[in-house]
Amino acid sequence: NYALTKLLEMEGLNVVNGLQIFTKDDWIDIENRPIIKLIKCAIPFAFVKDRLTIKKRNLVGALENREKRFVEFTHSYTTIIPPIVTSSHEKAYKLLSKVGIDFFITGSDQVWNPYYGGRGYEFLTFAPPEKRLSYAASIGVMSIPDNKIDFYKKNLSDMRYLSVREDSAAELITRLIGREVDISLDPTLLLCKSEWEKIIHKPNVKLPQKYICTYFLGEVPEAVSIFANQVQLPICNLNSKDNEELFSVDPSEFLYILQNADYVLTDSFHAVALAIKLNTEFYVFDRKQDGEGSMFSRIETITERLGFRNRIQKRSKIDIQEPITHWEDIEKILMNEKKTSLNKLLYNMRD
Repeated sequence: NYALTKLLEMEGLNVVNGLQIFTKDDWIDIENRPIIKLIKCAIPFAFVKDRLTIKKRNLVGALENREKRFVEFTHSYTTIIPPIVTSSHEKAYKLLSKVGIDFFITGSDQVWNPYYGGRGYEFLTFAPPEKRLSYAASIGVMSIPDNKIDFYKKNLSDMRYLSVREDSAAELITRLIGREVDISLDPTLLLCKSEWEKIIHKPNVKLPQKYICTYFLGEVPEAVSIFANQVQLPICNLNSKDNEELFSVDPSEFLYILQNADYVLTDSFHAVALAIKLNTEFYVFDRKQDGEGSMFSRIETITERLGFRNRIQKRSKIDIQEPITHWEDIEKILMNEKKTSLNKLLYNMRD
């Protein structure tokens, strides 16, 4: 979000972001999820309840603190539109039309993943079709569930401009609606290293002098502990709620920890992208996550394009590679790609 905002502002555009449109159909009532009710019914013993309550309270505290830090970062570096809650997307757009916004952009993360994204507002359905653009949007999976195909066909067809960040998403959209789709690099890769370094802040967390940074959104592979023993380095896990200090770092502190790590081990696309931008050795793994389709296609696309296929590792053991030495060459490739990707987007913003 910050990266695309900065890139567009550098092109002379006025940018507002963080737009969220909520209608009655978009809300999810967490308390009514069947699994929550099942858990409540399945724990009859008071002492177990007490311990879960304490753990839940600590977990909620960590999540709230992290969200608070992210909100503070966002308000510090971007201009935010407050969320709009209304009965329909049509009414929301009438409110927005008074502001005079020329175009709306969705992306660049997995806004169209059918398992936890792909809602109407993530296709910009509140805006007229001629104002809807995507930039490096990700679907993240290889196919759309049958019960959502018509919904995806309609909303993808209504987009003025389609840009995705992985080859498989472009192929999938072309099969669905018969349109050619641009494949663009994620904005985190297009913002130059020096711009990222301007916002890096050292966290108020005691870090080892040398360490491995891990950031896994799915299960942590057994290869991680084996590798840590091999290289004799401690692990700083950025996504463990057991360490609230690390879990709650804001994006600028996240960048600091990535840049100063000896290695980054991850299953996250953006951890890979930022490790590349900050010239940190990295290894990446396919994500293992219950109830989700494979989301590895976007990582395969970027590693293939930048010559980092050898950085994709098996979950059982890391095949240690020679240190990366061609960072300057990679940056030149990315800056050349920046012109192409942004020019295509800007071209489609002309009336």
